[in-house]
Parts: sequence; structure tokens; C-alpha cells
Amino acid sequence: MKSELTWTQTQDLVDTLIFRVTKKHLGNAEEQVLRGAWDGKTYDAIASESHLAVKYIGEVGGKLWNNLSEALGEEVKKNNFRQALQREWDKKAYTSENTVIIPETALPKIEFFSSPYIERPPIESRCYEEICKPGVLLRIQAPLQFGKTELMSLLMHHAAQQGYRTVVLNLRDAVAEDFHSLDKFLQWFITSIAETFELGQPVEEHWRKSLGNCKIKCRTYFEKYVLPGDSAVAIALDEVDRLFAYGEIAGEFLGMLRTWHEDAKTKPLWRQLRLLMLHTQVYTQLNINQSPFNAGTEIKLTDFTSEQVESLSHKYKLNWKNTQVQQLMAMVGGHPYLTTQAIQVVSRQDLTLESLLQSAPTASGIYRNHLERQWRYLQANAALLSAFKTIVLADSSVEFNSNLNLDDAVKLSDFGLVELLNNSAVPRYQIYRLYFRERLGS
Repeated sequence: MKSELTWTQTQDLVDTLIFRVTKKHLGNAEEQVLRGAWDGKTYDAIASESHLAVKYIGEVGGKLWNNLSEALGEEVKKNNFRQALQREWDKKAYTSENTVIIPETALPKIEFFSSPYIERPPIESRCYEEICKPGVLLRIQAPLQFGKTELMSLLMHHAAQQGYRTVVLNLRDAVAEDFHSLDKFLQWFITSIAETFELGQPVEEHWRKSLGNCKIKCRTYFEKYVLPGDSAVAIALDEVDRLFAYGEIAGEFLGMLRTWHEDAKTKPLWRQLRLLMLHTQVYTQLNINQSPFNAGTEIKLTDFTSEQVESLSHKYKLNWKNTQVQQLMAMVGGHPYLTTQAIQVVSRQDLTLESLLQSAPTASGIYRNHLERQWRYLQANAALLSAFKTIVLADSSVEFNSNLNLDDAVKLSDFGLVELLNNSAVPRYQIYRLYFRERLGS
């Protein structure tokens, strides 16, 4: 079973390849070009969004594709880089050194991760149980780079092993045109499923001939062509947060999913459906009785424990004891991606743990891309930036009051930037306190 590259995996793979050639990690401009190319945008559009000159973006892109060409041993351009990276990923994903090592009693043996999967009991076993329930709506919430997509891959593999028909839809694969209206978005949604299942009934024809609004057409296509069959249907929706920028579409589509989940309680056909949603934040603009975010089963991914960080280090052949584990966790806590990245770098002997930690909260450290992403998120949300500034500049926890709105603190918590205590908030990790205090205190 081959796994299609996600954006996060692509970013990490390209960073590794570029470092191999240039001995430098991806810069901000390179990452913006890569992200824009991933989304199918022109250099003009990338330049406009990043507030940089088109000529400069073109030069950055040219160097990026040249370096990737050298790293991969084939010609790489803007229009073919995804295919080239997928081939590289497929080669690496099936080597024995990347085999997932998970207790046999809990998880299936599969080999499509770029790094060892670390189980966080009882999360996995509970998810396996839930995905097999008729009509289930399972929601996995966690900050970015917390392992949502990896867990989804495990769950969908498990569903396929039960004989279910499975499809994974990443909302990043939808283009701007697909969000022009609810009608267009639902056609994209149905078409993606129909093509995966190779259904014979064309969506366009069904849309043209069916009566009612687009939500009714979507329902009737499901009832006629998707749900009937001897096996259940498991649909995973990744990057659900992308919908939140399109208020009308988000409200109608998410409300529709809630209705389908409720229908399974009284309508046997809808018991065939298993829905899995991955999201970072909760969309709060919906009526409480229409929102899928207070229905079904919610799973929140947790930080790695010290035992899990130590286990991960051993999988990379590092003879770490509690001392090294605690040194790393004092900086990045148990953040799954940040701990994994550090262990990978140390295991390759690119840096010592001491050197890595010294530069970690700076623009020259290995976490600069992650920190810059968090910074861009804050810059795009003035209220959250103000709230986070209050928290990060304080020497102790900040209580919820007129200077710190609870709703803002919750959003910052969902994004992984702060930890909520009883009636207050603190930066979630020391690396955030140090990096953003430097930025926001100046």
C-alpha cells in the first residue's frame, strides 16, 4: 500500500534533500515557493501573497528546482516536482529501515511512514474501536505536526483490512475554484469519492438530472451509488480547517456531515458510513445543534511522554538516557514533530544535542521553518497576536481577564502555542517563550 505525500511530508523531504546538496535548510522564500507550487499557484500569485518581487520568486524557484534535480538525479521543474518527490518517497517508504515498529497486539504491520511511529496508548486502540462502529463520526484534533495524518493512515489501513471501502480526501487538494460556491464544493467532494471508488454513474449527469438543491443531490448520490454494497464506506477528511475561511460552505457542509451521522441512528443505509475528520481548531460559527464538533467521538492527540521520547531515540540507534531526554523536553516538551526532528538530526550526527538546543529558539536553528509558520499564523490574527504577546512576555501564568480573552486563549491552545491551566495560560513550550519573547519584546 503506497501513501501519497502530504504537504508536511513534502516539506520535510525537500528540506532534507536541499540540506544534502547545499548544507543549508529551506529558507522562508524557498518554503513559500514550494508551498505555492504545491497549491498549483503561479509565480505571480506567490509573489503577490508573499509581498516579494516576481523576478526574485522566479530566481528562488529556479535555484530550488536545480538543487532538487541534483539531489534526485533527474530534472525537476515546477510542473513535475510532486511526481519526482513521490517517486523518492515511495523508494524510501518501502525500505526495511523505515518499517514501522509498533506492538503487534495493538497496530497492524504497515510500512509507509518516513519515521518510526510511536504509539500513544490508549489513543490508537480507541480509534480502531470507533472506526468500526456503524455511522460513526470520529474527530481527531491536534495542533499542526502532531501526527494526525499518520494516525489517519493507520486507521484507514485498519478499515481496509476490515473489508471497508476507503477514501482519503485532503481539502488542500481542492483548488480555489472549488470553493466558489457550496454547489461547486459538493461536486468536488462527490467527484473525488466517485473517482476513487470508480463508480459508473457520472456526477455531472446526476447533478443535471436530479431535483432539489446541491445538498439533496449530494445525499441522493450517496444513497444511490456510494453507500449501497456489501461493505461499509470509510471517508477521511484531512485539513478540514481549510473550510473555515469559507463561512457559508463550512456551515452547510459541516452541518450536512452532522446530519448524516444523526441519520445513521434511524436509517439502516447510513449505518454504512464511517466519517473521520482531522482538524486543528473548532469551527465555532455553527449552531450547537448543527455542528459536528460536539457530536460523535473526539480524540485529542497528546504530547509524547518522556518514555515515548526515549523509545523514539532508541529506534534511531541513540543510546539516550533520561538526562538527554529531559534536556530535549525542557526545550520542546513532548511535541511529536519537534522531538522527532531533533532526534533525527542528532542521529545523523549533523549536530550534537547541546548545539541543537543552543540554537533551537533562534532563526538559525533547525526549527526555524516551524517557528516561522507559527509567526505567520499570529501575524494574520491581530487579536491572537496581542493575546499571545501578553502571555509570552509574562514571567508567570496569565489569568483570563480583560487583557486575556478566554476565547483567544482557547484558539491559541488549539494551535498548540499555549497551555491552558485552571483559569490561566502559559506558553506551551520553552522554545515558544524564548523565540517569541525575542520577537514580541523588541
